[in-house]
Amino acid sequence: MITRSAFISFSIRSLARRFLGILLNWRIKNGNLRRMKAKFAFVFALFLGLQANAAWDLNDVSYLMPLPARFGDDNLMGITTPGRGGPLLNPAFMGTIPPLTPVMSENDVATSLRVIAVRIDPCFPLPTPQSCQKQIRLVWQPLEPGFRNRVQTVDAALHSFYVLTDADFDSLTKDLMAWKTRNKVETKGLPLQVHPAWAVQADKSPALLEFNQIVRKYAGPANLTRITAMVVRGAGDMWSFQGFEVRNGQLKLMKIPRVDRSAQAFVNFAVPSDHFERGLISPEATGEDSFNKVIGNSARMKVGNEDLLRKELRAIHRAEDPHSFNPENMDCASCHVAQPARVWLERNRTDLNLESLWNTHAYKNPAYDLTNVSPDQKNTQIIRAFGYFLENPAISQRVINESAEVATTLNQILK
Repeated sequence: MITRSAFISFSIRSLARRFLGILLNWRIKNGNLRRMKAKFAFVFALFLGLQANAAWDLNDVSYLMPLPARFGDDNLMGITTPGRGGPLLNPAFMGTIPPLTPVMSENDVATSLRVIAVRIDPCFPLPTPQSCQKQIRLVWQPLEPGFRNRVQTVDAALHSFYVLTDADFDSLTKDLMAWKTRNKVETKGLPLQVHPAWAVQADKSPALLEFNQIVRKYAGPANLTRITAMVVRGAGDMWSFQGFEVRNGQLKLMKIPRVDRSAQAFVNFAVPSDHFERGLISPEATGEDSFNKVIGNSARMKVGNEDLLRKELRAIHRAEDPHSFNPENMDCASCHVAQPARVWLERNRTDLNLESLWNTHAYKNPAYDLTNVSPDQKNTQIIRAFGYFLENPAISQRVINESAEVATTLNQILK
């Protein structure tokens, strides 16, 4: 049985063996070892350079924006930022979408919303004969002043979906690659993170300003088709999810997969937030691919219940695997809660034969670094998919895995 570390090492060794074979063949044909080494070094450097600048990697398909250095003075995109056919989001929609937070007015939320992340997708799944859509998607969070007036996010979000034609998507990918080349951005082999193009200069980066122009070219009311919302309630321990289709300029509620309702909630009253206490998904999905027990009261799950918890950990791995589930057949809350539930089990129930479950059920893709760099993964009240929790990046393993699938597809179709 192959372990997680052995799986990664095997991929690295395989790549090394391929280059060693090239080196030996070159030596046999050329004889002159010094000249051969120089030629090989040149070709190897050229190969790496082409890979770094041409291949699609995680940060080429999912872009995490920087938080501004100062509140109220930033270069991130807002809802009234002009896009294709008008503002990126119609401010009037805020009257239909549930209030994202009880501590801010509708106007304050609208004013403070910023694009925190951008994702592209050549094949977003749809339950139609068309089977999938090409898209660009924007993740929004409200910003607020935090400790010592540092910028932080509210633990709520919108996700807006913009459908692209084949020609649009082809043009978008060309624009992104040209932008990457102009700005000498290196993404190859990096885990998903705050994008390296603006990691140093944050929102003052010229690369960010140029990137915003690309997004505005392809996203706007002309091709906006869907908005999903995650709102926060209580003392930051209750969250609700809803989705809306955009039809004729109006928002129409969607049904959430697996529960057939238009809204779903998750609560977790744990203090401190390193476990689950009185946790609940409502309405909850049932069946083989559910994990409702571990998120209920995790203190009761620290001993015993081995078979039940192995079943739930299997379900969590499948929820994080784009090959098993997609946004059209997975409910919102389960998707968002999967990571903290898995991390709690991995930290507290090492007796469950975790490596075997990972080998059998977890998503794997050795072409990319699937490491999760989020700093506080043990916090069971961080259920953000792709954005920030206060001032720290919060990225779910599901988004990392989806990004790997998108990058793989682009590397296949855009050779």
